[in-house]
Amino acid sequence: MPDAPDTSPPVTLPTRSTDAHKGNFGRVLLVGGSRGMSGSIALSAIAALRTGSGLVSAIVPDACLETVAGFHPGIMTIPAADDKGGFAAPAAMDVVDATERVAAVGCGPGMTVCTGSLAIVERLLSMNQIPRVMDADAINVIAHANLVRRLSNDVILTPHPGELQRLTGVSSKTRLAQIDAAKSLSKESGAVIVVKGGPTVVVSAKQTWTNTTGNPGMATAGSGDVLTGIITSLLGQGLSTWDAARLGVWVHGLAGDLAAQQHSQPGMTCQEILDSIGSAVQQATG
Repeated sequence: MPDAPDTSPPVTLPTRSTDAHKGNFGRVLLVGGSRGMSGSIALSAIAALRTGSGLVSAIVPDACLETVAGFHPGIMTIPAADDKGGFAAPAAMDVVDATERVAAVGCGPGMTVCTGSLAIVERLLSMNQIPRVMDADAINVIAHANLVRRLSNDVILTPHPGELQRLTGVSSKTRLAQIDAAKSLSKESGAVIVVKGGPTVVVSAKQTWTNTTGNPGMATAGSGDVLTGIITSLLGQGLSTWDAARLGVWVHGLAGDLAAQQHSQPGMTCQEILDSIGSAVQQATG
């Protein structure tokens, strides 16, 4: 009989010292949200808190500030210029300079594709001293504005099949071809790419890793936003892009498995995945 798959975490988080303080575990920034999609960036921010970040801030359009802040008292919110319709305005990129004081940035959930989003993504792609996660509409902006050449080895991309198709031109219906396209893009840019799916595959310029956790019930709205927060948190805690991507996917999948045990695959939502992060992180702590 074939060997059972190895379901242990690809890397582990160290046990925390008894004299640790919140500054030891990274300050991270999440950028995104828009009117009607405030929940996306809030999910990412809460996921970062639950994964262990010491401090979590969220840059959101001013119109969404109170909504995002109301999801969790631990999220610090930073207002960005908006276009009065609840979407980021080009001047929003000015507050992104706050990233100089953070250990990692996650960008994209709920942001939409607009001129303000383009300005934000362009600014973040120029900040190569800070590890960044680009998800959702940040990826769509990169594809739409042909910014692929601006990627670097400090960036993690987390596309679903449709977003990967926009980046590479390879159909979302051909998964193996998409994985090969992600490998080629990683070799060209240096970025680590999380190819979402069943199972999720993480590729770098030199390596490929296949996840062993997760289930079809995770194909639910908001699940990807949770993953963005988890990976951003791990980057902020000092993991490399390669290790943060792999452990983030593993923790996210295990949280989904734990949620499914309690609520069933059809009955689980992103909230149940979020609620299971702590137990999943516990199993990834050495």
